[in-house]
Amino acid sequence: MTKTALTIQCAIRCWFAARMTRQLRLARDWRARQEKAAIDIQRLYRGHKGRQLAEATRRAYIQDLIAYECATRIQAIARRNRAMKRVDRIRAARLDEMAKAAILLRRRWLGSKTRRRYQALLREYIKNEKSVITIQRFSRGFLVRLRLWREACRAEEELWAAMEVQRVWKGYKGRVQWEHKFEVMWRREMAAAMIARNIRGWVARRRVGRTRRAIARVEFEKARVRFRAAQRVQALVRGVLTRKVTMRRHARAVAAATYVQRMWRGHMLRKQLWMQVLELRATMIQAAARGFIVRRRRLRLLACVICIQRNWRQWNNNVPQSIRQDAAVAMRERDRSAAVIQRRFRSHQETREIGRILQVGTV
Repeated sequence: MTKTALTIQCAIRCWFAARMTRQLRLARDWRARQEKAAIDIQRLYRGHKGRQLAEATRRAYIQDLIAYECATRIQAIARRNRAMKRVDRIRAARLDEMAKAAILLRRRWLGSKTRRRYQALLREYIKNEKSVITIQRFSRGFLVRLRLWREACRAEEELWAAMEVQRVWKGYKGRVQWEHKFEVMWRREMAAAMIARNIRGWVARRRVGRTRRAIARVEFEKARVRFRAAQRVQALVRGVLTRKVTMRRHARAVAAATYVQRMWRGHMLRKQLWMQVLELRATMIQAAARGFIVRRRRLRLLACVICIQRNWRQWNNNVPQSIRQDAAVAMRERDRSAAVIQRRFRSHQETREIGRILQVGTV
């Protein structure tokens, strides 16, 4: 009986020890599973935050790159405009110098010619005072009509310039207002996208938290089944979250690419339309300017022809043949003298220009 009692006691103690060992093993496995689940959740959360930080850094880099490229383009355009203005100023200065030299030479020559002609005509006018009075009356009338016509042309040019300045200023104000409205709408869309992204993350975090609390409240006896169910739920949730994040990133990338393409195509189309408008306006301005110059030259030519015809008729009717022959000889002599002066002056100008070029090359 003692041996039987010892055997029974040994069996009971083994059974208790085995049960306690099983309970301790189950508790240890449960703690290990909890630690693993916590580590996985922390890993997923840290990965999510790291991807958000990387995405923010990438967007900041893209914005800085776009700003740098825009600044580079603006600097290039500004330098080109400054160089063009400098070249235009140099060309204008050179043309002004040449024009001033030509005007000075022509003024001196015309002054000398006119003084000689005036002295000769003054002697003739003393003999023909009535004719002189008639010529003065016609000349003064012509000068008054010429001054009125020039004043009318100047007033018309000033009115056209004022209208052109108003048109350019109104176009600039309209473009500035459109850019401001476009920037406000872009900021509103970006803010809405950020709020939607934050709300989706908050909803996903709440859903995962509710799932975790529901798993924690389940009975201990169904641990293995709950563990398998939890694994399956976690796998599904992770798959759903991963697919949502991937689809969201893909949709955002597609939307961003579409938006960039749309903006670029719109910019190129507006640029092309604006170039067409500029070409059309330039053509219209050129046509108007050429028409005005042709009409003005025609009127001036008609006036000169009429003046020359009137003077020639008076000269032919009132001046004797001997005086006309002497005047023709004097005119040919003046032409030869003018040709000699022009040749000497051109040689002098060529010498000065060669010296200046040699001096610039030496420097």
